[in-house]
Amino acid sequence: MKKIFLAVAITAICTGAFAQKESDRKFGFSVGPEIGFAVGNFSNTHSVGVGATIQGDFNIATSTNFTLTTGYLSYAGKSAGSGIKFKAAGIIPLKAGIKYFLSQGFYGAAQLGAGFFNNGGGTALAYTPMLGYEFDTKSGKAVDASLKYDGYSINGSGLGSVGVRLAYRF
Repeated sequence: MKKIFLAVAITAICTGAFAQKESDRKFGFSVGPEIGFAVGNFSNTHSVGVGATIQGDFNIATSTNFTLTTGYLSYAGKSAGSGIKFKAAGIIPLKAGIKYFLSQGFYGAAQLGAGFFNNGGGTALAYTPMLGYEFDTKSGKAVDASLKYDGYSINGSGLGSVGVRLAYRF
């Protein structure tokens, strides 16, 4: 229940950005799908993950944004043979970070937070380094494309995936 409340609260905060004029906006958000490919030990039990995230960007300095991200990702379980199949791993990330624009449109970012696993999987330390590019649109908005690594440290072991996020930035 707490996880759902946090996701709803962040979404409500992000929705307030629509009430501002573009020139006054110190805040924006992006929403979009993600696809990830399990790597390392995680790839022994799971394969492709799909989901969507919402990210709020708060401008704190020239070329620097503070970010808050949440969403839902589900990684398909693999078959272990003999009729045994691993359950899908659902993850709700809740991360904060910094996005720094290296040149116009091109950025590097890092996020840190928690990942909440479904089916009693517990809570993990979540971290995400990423590189991306924001393509401006004619409407004054942007399309945000990023390549990232999602890492989760839980119970002394690590899970990871390499993924792509393609989002519309309001």
